[in-house]
Amino acid sequence: MRVAQLLRYTQAFYPTWDEGYAENLRQQFGLDPAARVKTLSQGQQAKAGLLLALAYRPKLLLLDEPSSGLDPIVRRDILEAIIRTVADEGRTVFFSSHLLDEIERVSDHIAMLHQGKVVLCGALDEVKSSYRRMLLRFDEPQSCMPKLKQALSVAGSGREWAVLCNGCQAELMASAAELGARIVSDETPSLHEIFVARAGEKLNV
Repeated sequence: MRVAQLLRYTQAFYPTWDEGYAENLRQQFGLDPAARVKTLSQGQQAKAGLLLALAYRPKLLLLDEPSSGLDPIVRRDILEAIIRTVADEGRTVFFSSHLLDEIERVSDHIAMLHQGKVVLCGALDEVKSSYRRMLLRFDEPQSCMPKLKQALSVAGSGREWAVLCNGCQAELMASAAELGARIVSDETPSLHEIFVARAGEKLNV
């Protein structure tokens, strides 16, 4: 089956199929209508699959690891198509991925799973704003890991320690002050850093 035949075949199953939209996506993805499906590269197959999923304009789009194993350019094209679907049409996309930078780019609401359990769930902005990545500096070298109550991960040695914390900024600053530490940097961590810290859960402080 060729790409054009695949589109016509799939169109027959969906009364809401938008032929003009499908053609725009085909051109955008650079899919040759005369190419045989079995000769398409992995990236082209992924684009074809996304085209078929989008062309009938579903109210809910389910994507399970849509860009897994693809090169960065194909990943970018797929993400841009997903973003346009959400931004231009306000449709719902349920997007599952281990690539947390992608999730951070396209999501409004997130849930993180670890070993079959939800470790956090909420609006992306609210989740990120509830975590801080701080660099603590002590006047004297510390012989052991500083025990900040809200810490999920701690790394460092001597006078400087990097801490990823969960809690409001004022409480974190007060806790650091109680330890005799100064906060020399305070930033919002990435989703990847948050997930690694939450999935590890090695600290009992």
